[in-house]
Amino acid sequence: MAARSLPEKYVCIDVECVATGRRHDARSVALVAIVDQDERVLLKNKVKPREKVMSYLTPLTGLREGDLDDGEPLESVLAEVKRILSPEIVLVGQGVKNDVQWLKLREGEHFSCTVDLGELFKAYNHRFSNYNYFSLSHEANTLLYQGFISDEHDPVTDAKASVQLFKKFYADSARLEEAKKKLLRNRPPPSWVKKNNYRWEGVCMAAYFPEKCFCGAPTKKT
Repeated sequence: MAARSLPEKYVCIDVECVATGRRHDARSVALVAIVDQDERVLLKNKVKPREKVMSYLTPLTGLREGDLDDGEPLESVLAEVKRILSPEIVLVGQGVKNDVQWLKLREGEHFSCTVDLGELFKAYNHRFSNYNYFSLSHEANTLLYQGFISDEHDPVTDAKASVQLFKKFYADSARLEEAKKKLLRNRPPPSWVKKNNYRWEGVCMAAYFPEKCFCGAPTKKT
């Protein structure tokens, strides 16, 4: 693996969504956080959904009915996000391309490139001859410290975990390879989604699990 260094300017971004329908692609942005490379919180905003919320996905978002009543319109939050970013900044996050889509960001205008921690830490499993992908909570709780991230995600906590993981492993290939082995050895506990058969309050949660999907929406590949 070629040697690489940390980028000069980067931020970690995290978006949490609520469900506005039963399909796993029926989501609306609810929380947005941006943390810089020194773990300073540049943005933490609530977004008031335009559509009726079917489920706040509380075990995942920590949100409950009424929590978004004082949220800002999505357009206002997007304008704030774009004021913070610049074409020189690298965006880092777990599944960060999803966040880019949610926030309507454009490469070369709002950021220079992205680093997906899911791709960074994916590990080849020789036993099953495939690649394993891990959740941000498993990465943080295994490689930083246990309990860093709970099932109820807070976007600032997630973004800070992303900063620490990126800073600790991105530029050190030997340390990164050891981290992948550790992630493979330490099996994560079942997620709340898995424990609930990939559905919650009538909402499909199987975007990456076509065999579990009941809503008929296109599924995604890890």
